[in-house]
Amino acid sequence: GYNYASGRLDHQTYYKAIRIDQAFIAARVLDRILAVWLREYGLARDLDVAPAHQWFWDGLEHVDPYKEANAQRLRLESNTTTLSHEYARQGLDWEAELRQRAREKALMRELGLTESDTTPATQENQDHE
Repeated sequence: GYNYASGRLDHQTYYKAIRIDQAFIAARVLDRILAVWLREYGLARDLDVAPAHQWFWDGLEHVDPYKEANAQRLRLESNTTTLSHEYARQGLDWEAELRQRAREKALMRELGLTESDTTPATQENQDHE
């Protein structure tokens, strides 16, 4: 029969296929479009330098966000991943996210707020109250 574990295994294969498709599209389509655009832009601006770039795709949600958050924490603590990789898995730019987080923390300090003051209540937290 088909159970939860079978479904997870099927989805892992499916998500790997999506990542392969994304890499192909980035290399064969998006990079080519960018190269042509940059060439045209360079002619207009007299530039000859192609900037470093990265394509971001929407992230894939984990079926159990709590387990995924713990796994992510362990990967970061054991240095088996990077912030860049973890944010990219969510379809996010790590530098932009860290800059945003720094702005949030600075504003919290300015307003005299703590992390617990600004943590949204979850259903689990409400159930324990």
